Amino acid sequence: MTRFTTRRSSLLTRAAGCAAVTIAAAACFDLRPAPGLARGELIFDTCSPCHGKDGAGDESLGAPAIAGAMDTYLTAQLERFQAGIRGYHYQDAEGLRMRPMSRALITGDGDVESIVEYLMSLPIVDPPATLDTGDPEAGEEDYALLCANCHGIDGRGVDNVPDSPSLLHLNDWYIASSLRKYRDGVRGAHPGDASGTTMRNPMASGWTDERIDDVTAYIMTMQRLPRRIPGPPPEPLPPVDVDPSILPEGVTVAMVQEGQEIFNTPTGICYTCHLREGVGGGLAPNLTDDVWLNIDGEYENIVRIVTDGVPQPLEHPGFMAPRAGMPLTDEQVRAVAAYVYTLSR
Repeated sequence: MTRFTTRRSSLLTRAAGCAAVTIAAAACFDLRPAPGLARGELIFDTCSPCHGKDGAGDESLGAPAIAGAMDTYLTAQLERFQAGIRGYHYQDAEGLRMRPMSRALITGDGDVESIVEYLMSLPIVDPPATLDTGDPEAGEEDYALLCANCHGIDGRGVDNVPDSPSLLHLNDWYIASSLRKYRDGVRGAHPGDASGTTMRNPMASGWTDERIDDVTAYIMTMQRLPRRIPGPPPEPLPPVDVDPSILPEGVTVAMVQEGQEIFNTPTGICYTCHLREGVGGGLAPNLTDDVWLNIDGEYENIVRIVTDGVPQPLEHPGFMAPRAGMPLTDEQVRAVAAYVYTLSR
């Protein structure tokens, strides 16, 4: 009988090789160095069969370039793979391979920090464009409107925000495939993935393949800037200064204070679309004026719209998921609504 060699069998062979390396590395755990660069280099031996010795990735395995990624993003993604927040969907073949690898390899104290430190020591790679589709001029408009809030107008990400990573040193095939996974619910649909919810809605939801190719093509035209040096943390939020007499019955200043913290956290709850302190942007309206698009601005109606979301925005492209796509409790929803209520008063 003739046995045909397929891409699947090739992937299984490579996966078996990774498993063998994993076992070998596990046998050395008692001899491994203290947390730091040397330990990270040892752990990377289990990553390089897929991601390459230089961290430049391998398209045949769907393994992206990781040598130019932000440290905060690398850490967050490894932790999400470990927790099953990434690599959970049966159609995400690449994620399903990465999930057990993250659990088998990154097990001891200091391992995540060590591998990230080693990756940050590698020279930044600039994977060349491999896709011949997409109109960068058409993609520029979508990028400015839908992507720049989180990834920066220059594509270098946002300081100190792990869910707003740089896009500049990624493979174009990986950018395009990731957007398709977000669109199709293969990635970002886990209930514990707040940033994934933001990426799915409104960023990639309903996008055609052509639109995805256009945005990808535009990202690949961006200047290949060096890795962003982390800046200082954002300025502290101003103290809540609100006259208790204007608050609706049952709403307290403490609720407004709690809502301010929830609203302005820079990880994708309200801040991502409405921006800091609700001043609005390309994705979502200004909440500090007296113009209300979907409701009349009364407190209970704000509670309702935060609870139910905005499936069809009237003037802005930012779809708002129920409870902002987060597991917000009823009390937290009412706190956010209390804060929003005070912004325009």
